[in-house]
Amino acid sequence: MKRYGKSLKDIFDIKKTFIDNNNELLKDNFELARIARKQPQRIYCKNCSNMLSKDVLFIKQGIEYHLCETCNHLNSIYEDTNEFAKEVYVEEVTTYSKTYSENDKKRWIDRVEKIYSPKAKFLVNCLLEANQSFGTTVLDIGAGSGYFVKALLQEGFVNVTGCEVSTTQVNFANKMLEQNLVEQIEIETLVDIIKNTKSEVLTMIGVLEHLTNPREILKAISSNKNIKYYYISVPLFSYSVFWELLNEKSFNRHLYGGHTHLYTKESINYFCDEFNFSIVEEWQFGVDALDLYRFSLLQMKEKKVSEKMMDLFSEKFLNVIDDIQLIFDKSEFSSEVHLIMKNN
Repeated sequence: MKRYGKSLKDIFDIKKTFIDNNNELLKDNFELARIARKQPQRIYCKNCSNMLSKDVLFIKQGIEYHLCETCNHLNSIYEDTNEFAKEVYVEEVTTYSKTYSENDKKRWIDRVEKIYSPKAKFLVNCLLEANQSFGTTVLDIGAGSGYFVKALLQEGFVNVTGCEVSTTQVNFANKMLEQNLVEQIEIETLVDIIKNTKSEVLTMIGVLEHLTNPREILKAISSNKNIKYYYISVPLFSYSVFWELLNEKSFNRHLYGGHTHLYTKESINYFCDEFNFSIVEEWQFGVDALDLYRFSLLQMKEKKVSEKMMDLFSEKFLNVIDDIQLIFDKSEFSSEVHLIMKNN
């Protein structure tokens, strides 16, 4: 079953930080790109492991990107090594992670309600249709600040745990959750954790694209028959990539250094076929229209367009932003997709 679209108005206030803190976040972009450029060059596609074409699709912040001729996966020319992952996600060398965490309980709950509860409901509805019991055990990989764990608990799941590589995030998550449900793990142990988990549902919300070894992870999931369902959200090669190519002075939400590769409809189908997953639920909703709005507004500010003119643009554009995004989503070339897969 396929679903398209989700109102952007619910998350507008949360994403507004990308406009307010553009200069600080742009510095993070350049720092992540600098770290990425220190890594060895990528020879094989991150998704299918076939050799990449030498044809350069585009260059952004000094990083070449190539489209795999076998599976249509978008790859940067630099590999994401374990050293890269530790520097970016464990040592947290930039302020970027703060964009996705809230320091007080009220704002944390607000993010849970607006961003993560719809995802939890999506999973619940899928499991109900499959007559899956609410005694189902769930392991959330890359649990971060504990948002999705909280959303699942609110939806009635009673056996939910998470794991995360950042000690800072783990401590914050457990503080907000008011119980120790998120465990700190080492990057190197993730494959074994997945191989040995007894959980029936495995979730990775915005995580698979950050893993240094996604093929090894997918193989481990496929081989563990305790895992009945696998729920992911991943960023996609989409309209937002084009907006970012045209806006050198604006923060890149999509093509920033931590995203060393982006999925496509074809590359997702490729790994599903290879690792024997069947997609049972699909929900495509991106924020391409919000990115377009953000870049337009930032360019107007740089050109010193009057406040009155910018207010008029905001009024008119925000009035139709959900309609615009729905068109992007239905084209299946928008910035994000949520997939619930059955482990066959």
